Amino acid sequence: MSSTNNKTAFYKQPAIIIFSLFIAGFFLVQYFSKQMLSDEPVVLTKAQPPEIVMYSTQNCPYCYITKAFFKKHNLPYVEHDIERSEKHMQMFYLLGGQGTPLVIINKEIIHGFDERQMRKAL
Repeated sequence: MSSTNNKTAFYKQPAIIIFSLFIAGFFLVQYFSKQMLSDEPVVLTKAQPPEIVMYSTQNCPYCYITKAFFKKHNLPYVEHDIERSEKHMQMFYLLGGQGTPLVIINKEIIHGFDERQMRKAL
């Protein structure tokens, strides 16, 4: 009686590779988001509290960094996930959205994560 060993090497299993890449990507985004955000305090010059609306998607690393910026500086914001709402998707395109995040701060539209522009709009 012979026993066959059907073990497949881990690198030949695509699910394991995809999962590993996802986990690595998640931790890289967290690490680099901390590196990308400055420690300089935000000075509110236009509205107190500022009116902030963000159009985002769940798997967008720049959306994650933008949210980290708002949380770091205790800025209240409203988030609309354009993948979950047709209404918000239409508004996103009406505002000229081509990629996420699309941020509106005090009626100023900012495409993508740009800390300098966000600070200026505040």
